[in-house]
Amino acid sequence: MRAEAIDTPARGDEKTEAIVQAARKTFLARGFDAASMDQIALRASVSKRTVYNRFRSKEELFGAAIEQTCRNLVPVNIDDIEASLPPEEFIRQLSRQFLEGILEPEALSLRRIAAFEAERTPAIGRFYLAHGPQWMVEQCAPIVERLAARGFLKVDDAKRALWQLGALLMEPIYTRVLMGETPDDLAAAIDEQIDSGVAAFLKLYGAQ
Repeated sequence: MRAEAIDTPARGDEKTEAIVQAARKTFLARGFDAASMDQIALRASVSKRTVYNRFRSKEELFGAAIEQTCRNLVPVNIDDIEASLPPEEFIRQLSRQFLEGILEPEALSLRRIAAFEAERTPAIGRFYLAHGPQWMVEQCAPIVERLAARGFLKVDDAKRALWQLGALLMEPIYTRVLMGETPDDLAAAIDEQIDSGVAAFLKLYGAQ
């Protein structure tokens, strides 16, 4: 089964949202291997049949839990924010929300689970990639394309540019925190990372 082919059940379904939230909490508490569909159903207060009616496998549920995390990194009122800010400040605000979000303890724990399980269960890695980084790129590519159309960026491939922006924002702070070496002043380290990452991105893709 290819993770990219999975169509996550529509948001707004209360039972689906409850199942995904229960799955997220169960994976965080027990890890992927020890978590069971029975435990997830019990935590969500639904039947096991209800879980399987919405998600075909535990791997698919893990992907949905990852996507739920990523949805929190994209503001609901993205169009309003874009219209109200100068382009560079808009990029900075989105970069801050992204970086602070991926450094949250639960997001880091899910990444560790995916990395640990991916070697013996490759589907876990594919689901994490499809519902995590690739999902974020798909959601944000139109933003980059609009900024290019306005003349602020010079971009031929919006998705590639976003992958590069992500790398510029994440390292080295993400790996340090992921490995348990959190800077004493995390807020200052995030500020520095955003300043350097956005500046490097604009050197690569700024229209001027």
